[in-house]
Amino acid sequence: MKTATLAIGVLAAALLIAGCDGATSAGPDAAFDGSRGSRTDGSGGGTSDGSGGPSDDDSGAVTPPRDGAISSDWDGSASGPPGEYEGFGGATPGGAGGMEIHVTEPSDAALRDAIDRAGAGHVIIVLDVTEPIHLTGPLPTMDGDFVTIEGGCATIYGESVSATAAMLDIRGHDVIVRNLRLRNGGDNLRAQAAGAYNIVFSHISSTGSYDDGISIGYGAHDVTVERSFLAGNTRSIFIKYTGSTNISIHHTWIMKQWIRGPLVYEAFVDLRNIIVEDWWSWGTRFDHGASGNVVSSLWSLSPFTSSGERPMKALNVYDGTPSTNVFTDDNVYAGGARETLTSPASAPFPAPPVTTLSAAEMEPMVRAEAGCLPRDAVDQAYIDLTSGWTIGDGNPLRLP
Repeated sequence: MKTATLAIGVLAAALLIAGCDGATSAGPDAAFDGSRGSRTDGSGGGTSDGSGGPSDDDSGAVTPPRDGAISSDWDGSASGPPGEYEGFGGATPGGAGGMEIHVTEPSDAALRDAIDRAGAGHVIIVLDVTEPIHLTGPLPTMDGDFVTIEGGCATIYGESVSATAAMLDIRGHDVIVRNLRLRNGGDNLRAQAAGAYNIVFSHISSTGSYDDGISIGYGAHDVTVERSFLAGNTRSIFIKYTGSTNISIHHTWIMKQWIRGPLVYEAFVDLRNIIVEDWWSWGTRFDHGASGNVVSSLWSLSPFTSSGERPMKALNVYDGTPSTNVFTDDNVYAGGARETLTSPASAPFPAPPVTTLSAAEMEPMVRAEAGCLPRDAVDQAYIDLTSGWTIGDGNPLRLP
């Protein structure tokens, strides 16, 4: 297939015809055999099916993983493998087969032009830059459908974006954003409004946001966040407001936040193989009747953050949400962290299958593979920082 390729500099673009070679991206680490929660590499793991619950002692002991999965209104249609991605957004082709737009200069103007041109849809934006891009304000809203943004581990800084605005705001459907570093914005990355569905955010590093590292709200639905790294955000992941539902978050590492790791508000969310560490106020919360599965994941506090009420706020329900709305299995709580769900659901809710390792198996893999790879010095600095930091409402942790 021939596709038009547009190379965008600061002020001009040259049009040429080229073959689409399909930008590389990381997919699941093991193939599916078609059965829910199973792997074909023999390493075990799985999704949950309903008997028992997690251990809450500090020894790291866990209950055995079981087979099964979840969603409030999922109809059982395939939205995971076969394919590159898994979970509620996993079936999207993104911009495959569309025109390629190459951003070749690390400037606000060049990136802004590419986003504008993608508004017609059926586009692959490729960031062919090695130097950071510093925005002068929010990028145009991404309204186009069937779009892929292949970041190539480019870094976009948003210090000039206001606290209430998004650096990158996805409003169209069937969009993939992958291999991208987003730093120091208001909301760093957003999927927002009912027209935003069949979305994948993969291998994203989102750090230092004044508000949300990733925001999914106002009707956005059928979204996958996978293999991503979030740190230093006042609020890590926001999932809120009527109509936002059917969200998968898996193989993702969230650390050094104030709150929202993630916040699930009214929505259905399937959480698997995530690590949440060193929250300053609370870790993960299901709120206002939210529901979901929480499977084979880790909540951990370091000695620096293990005081006060934080241990009891690792995974909790709030504002009248019954703990029976949440299924938990094979989760680990370390550093004094505790789950406070008194009577979680006895069986999982249905959701698209996601390759799920046991909590013990997933931890080293997620620590090694989450975020934009290879990691740069800033992401590594967040990981290496063990003390001397604070974070709060309107007070992100931003590292140079």
